Order: sequence, then C-alpha cells, then structure tokens
Amino acid sequence: MLKILLFILKNRIKNPKFRHCKMSLISEQIRYENIKIVLSKMLFVISVSIVVIVNFIGARYNLVINRTLVFVLLLLTLLCINNKLLKNLLGFIALTFIAVDLSLQLYAWNNFNTKFTYGFALSVMNTTGGEAFSMLGVYWRSCIVFVGLLILFMLTINCGINTIHSKYKRYPVILLVLLLTGYTVQGILHQLRKSNVDSLAQRVINSTPLSTATVFMQAISDMSIASDINKNTPNYTISVSDTGIDNYVLIIGESERRENMSIYGYERDTTPKLEAERKNLLLFQHAISPAPVTIMALPLALTAASVQETTPAKYGDNIIGIANKAGYDTYWYSRQGKGGAYNNVITGIAMKTKQHQWIDQGFDDALLPELESTLTKSGKKLIVLHLYGSHEPACSRFPEGASVFKNGSTDDDCYDNSVRFTDDIMGKVFSQLSHTRSSVFYFSDHALIRDPSRAVVYSHAGANPPKEALAIPAFIWYSPKVEIKNKWLGDYQTPWSTDDANMLSELWLGIHRADRNTVSMQEWLQKYQKPIIVMDTTGKKFNWKNMH
Repeated sequence: MLKILLFILKNRIKNPKFRHCKMSLISEQIRYENIKIVLSKMLFVISVSIVVIVNFIGARYNLVINRTLVFVLLLLTLLCINNKLLKNLLGFIALTFIAVDLSLQLYAWNNFNTKFTYGFALSVMNTTGGEAFSMLGVYWRSCIVFVGLLILFMLTINCGINTIHSKYKRYPVILLVLLLTGYTVQGILHQLRKSNVDSLAQRVINSTPLSTATVFMQAISDMSIASDINKNTPNYTISVSDTGIDNYVLIIGESERRENMSIYGYERDTTPKLEAERKNLLLFQHAISPAPVTIMALPLALTAASVQETTPAKYGDNIIGIANKAGYDTYWYSRQGKGGAYNNVITGIAMKTKQHQWIDQGFDDALLPELESTLTKSGKKLIVLHLYGSHEPACSRFPEGASVFKNGSTDDDCYDNSVRFTDDIMGKVFSQLSHTRSSVFYFSDHALIRDPSRAVVYSHAGANPPKEALAIPAFIWYSPKVEIKNKWLGDYQTPWSTDDANMLSELWLGIHRADRNTVSMQEWLQKYQKPIIVMDTTGKKFNWKNMH
C-alpha cells in the first residue's frame, strides 16, 4: 500500500482521477493505522489490567504495584525490539511464565477460594506424569485460561504500533533493569538491617509477575533440607541408662515471655496450674533463647548446631535421631506450619519420628487427644508437642471461653490470656501423665518484645534484640510415679541457653555418647558455666551479659 502511494507521488500524476485515488488510499491508510493504534492500546490496557486484578487476589497493594511496573516495562521493552524473531522468542519465554503464574493464581482462587500456596506447589511437584495428564482433563478450564492469556500477551507485543521515538527505545529496558536492581538492593538492605531468614532471590521474585515461583522455590529448598537432614544422620555410639521414666514429653512453646508468667513473679495469675505443680518442677530461672525467631532458635535447640557453629550439616545430629538410635518410639504433633522458610528445618527433624502429624484446626488443646492416644502404646516414648502458644496475634491463640483477663488493654489481656491458656494445657498434660512414669521438658522457642508504641504491641525482635525478647520460661516436670532418686527438683539459678537444649535432652532421656564423659543431667547442669552467646536475625552475635 505504501509502495503504491510512493510511486504515485514520485511520478507526480496530475490526472484528477489518480489524484482522487491517491487521496483515498492515504485516507484508508490513516484509518487503518488509527485502528491499529487503538487496538494495540486496548490490548496493552487489557493485559496490564489482568495482571493487576489477578494479583490483587492474594497480595498486598505494594506488591501489586511492583509486579505491575515490571510487567509494563517488560511489554514496552518487547515492543521496542525491531527484530520480530528476537521479539517473539524473548516474548514467548517471558510471557509464558507470566501466563502460567496468572493461571495458577486463578486456579487456586476459582477452585479453592485461596491464593496459590505452598501445599499446591508440593502437590504439583509430586504429581506423576499420568496423574498430571488426568488432572488436565479435570481442570481443562485452567488450561484454556493459560492459552488465552499467552495469546493475548503475544498479540499485545505484535499488534502494537510502536510510537516511541527511536532514540528513546532503549529506555524501557534500562528502566526495567534499574527497577529489578532496586528490588534487589532493597532485599539486600532488608537482610542486612532486619533479617536474613528469607531467601533474597525469593524476596526479589515476589515483587515480579512471577510470584508463584517463590512457592516452588521454597518447596524445592524444603525438600532439599529434609533430604540433607536424613542423609547426615550420624552413626551414634551410645549407651542408655535407666531413668525410671517411660514417657518423655517434650513441649516446645511459642513466643512465651518469662516476664508475663506469674510463676516468675508477674502480677497477673497467668500460670496457676504450673504453680500448683511447683513441688514437681525443676524450674529454670534464667533460661535464654539463642535467637529471636523460631526458625533460628529451634534448630539450635534441637540439633548439634550452635550459635558458634550454625553449619546446616549439623542439623542431621538431632534429638529425634539419637532417640531413635536409643530405641525410643518417637512422635511429633504440631500446631505450627509444616512448610516454608520458617518451618523447613523443624519439619525435616519432625519427619524423622515414627509418627508425625500437623493439626491446623482448633487451638493448641487439639494436640491433647493425640497425646492421650500415644500414651496407651507400650514401650519407652519421646513425644514432642509443638504449640502455637502466644504467637502474634495473641488474640487468636485461645478460645473465647478461655478469656480470663478483661480489665487491661486489649493487647495485654490477649497476650496474658494466651499464656493462661498454655498453662491450662500444661495442667491437662500433667493430669494425663500423673499416673504413669513420665516427665515433661518444656521451653519456649523465644520470647517477644512488649512495646506499646508499636502497632503490634507484642512482637518478634529482629536485629539487635533486647534481653526481653530472649528471656524464656523452661522447666522439667516429673510425675509423682517417678522415684525421688530419679528427680532433680527446685530452682535452677545458673543462666542457661537453649542452644544446649539438645545436650540436656539427651541426658534427660538417659542417653550418653561414647565420645563424652558419662554424667547425669544433674551433674551436667551443676557444672554448666559458659558465656551465653545469642544471634540476631542478621547473623550478628552478642554476649548476653552485654545486652540490655
């Protein structure tokens, strides 16, 4: 069409008929170009709108903005590529992944009314080829959505009239690179200043329209960690002494502050059941968590890893592995999450037990029926109960009927009620065990900061934590059926870190390693004198004595 017009103009055809034809051709060409411009803009707007709407399903507004900006700059970058083969090759690769991301989000929302989560990723990754093929027949609508989105995106980059001047065509890709660099720098600064628990790559990708990839990355990481824990189980050489105890119950608390427990002097009566058992307790007066968040504190407490040596290979040497070696039947019942960066090491350890179950309905007392059922089984047992305790928001950690404190601020009342509810669960555990030769070892993974000036008054610490965020409760309880010669009761005043909880647990179980001097739990605790070193969420280490 354009060649014809150029030919007419070049030869200066003066015939009126030809002049009329020339004007008609020009008019048609202009109309055609206008239609293409309108169509290209419509496709662009529709594509961007879909990304915005779908991501609003399960993301905060700031993430929606971040992902939309990346998508817009990606489309503009592709539109500025003159080489059609290169444009379509790069576009097909990038836009296919984005179409998959959006399709997975819509699949989860349409079928389960939820965002695409860790469980979906595990399900996809563990699906066989035959299962995947049959599932496509069930969820064929999601396949159509994916194909439709990909076609829309490819049309957007191919049907567009690129009105960007040639000298500005390099700007979209420059802006895209700068934007992604900004997200990366922001992630690095967060890890340096606040927390390095999360993966930097996942943090950056979560700000792009490939956000579901972070769930798959986490699932892959978790499976790798669990595999490593199983591979690195040491070949223990041990001996087991008779402790006169059949049932060992290890209870891991969550976010419980020593300062809010009446057994430690708090003014509110938050621990009446525990205080009623004072005569049966070895109460640690100065127990300290090695880190202010669960995923750092618990692996240090349950494994041979330590603040001074946090090598992941040490995770394979843990309390469950050595209890299995000693011939104990091991069980793990949890109210915490099973997967994700904040649970993967713990889950890997839990999976080594004979029986394990994660209960996501109800409250912490939902673990009690599992304990009761397990106690009916014969043989020596190690039973782990992992509570949700007082994890923020504390108001959600106890049933309405367990609300005892109502005359203070909402934040204090909720937190103290969660502590009281944990105490009530302790009382029920003691009751279940009282007629058996049993013992309970309890400690909280970490404590919390109480700061009324914050939006969340009771919150986790991060970088440079204060002492209150690490000052935790800990005790060992003995059933009346355990002989007095096998008990050590009273108050333990020496500052003690749960960084050494794995060693204490072994001695509590009566397990002794061949490469160590054989001592009793009491002898070991009486000789316990060491600098208490803790670690914040950036990996920085502190001496407990120098903290405030």
